[in-house]
Amino acid sequence: MVMVTEEQVREAETAAEQAGRELKEAARRYAGNPGSVDAYNRHQEAVGRADHAKARVQVLRGDFEAQQAVRQARAAEGAAVAREMAKDVEGLTASRQAAVRAVVEAEAAMGRALAALDAHDRAVRAAGAELLKRGLQVGDGEETGVHLDGSPRIAGTKWPLVDGAGVLGHCLAEGVAARWPRHPLARPLLAAYGGLSAGEGRATVLALVRAERGR
Repeated sequence: MVMVTEEQVREAETAAEQAGRELKEAARRYAGNPGSVDAYNRHQEAVGRADHAKARVQVLRGDFEAQQAVRQARAAEGAAVAREMAKDVEGLTASRQAAVRAVVEAEAAMGRALAALDAHDRAVRAAGAELLKRGLQVGDGEETGVHLDGSPRIAGTKWPLVDGAGVLGHCLAEGVAARWPRHPLARPLLAAYGGLSAGEGRATVLALVRAERGR
């Protein structure tokens, strides 16, 4: 059954009233000139329009009232169920608030992690700048010097730049993948912000993070 609105019923009633007025006018003209074919035809047409408009009102009103009864029954049932689920609502409120608190805490921790990762990246760049200032650049086999990307090598150990946001992005992707493997966030971005060295540093930090988790 097509849903009927109260506005549609009112519009149909207005149309029926107009058709009724037109029928009265046509009947008056036909009564005053019964021999007129035109008056007769207009009267018959007016009768048809009035009958149709009246029938439409009856059908629409009946459908509307039936649908209204169903809506009222559903509303009453919904109100009863809502009362029965009062405890469930309390639980939902508590669980949502707990989730909000957890997200706020995670945001704060993420902010600290981003600050720490940024500080490390800056320290790496500063060390590279210091080596460049001293004229030490990595060429063939030097143990200490700065690479072209600004990352330093000190005593044979390379300290790559770090895509800090990428580190957290990969950690988030791993956490999401563990629960919802098909979620779009379960697929981390492969490209690193800052180039190859930042990607290398991201991989290094992630490896250390995973090792730390396993302890």
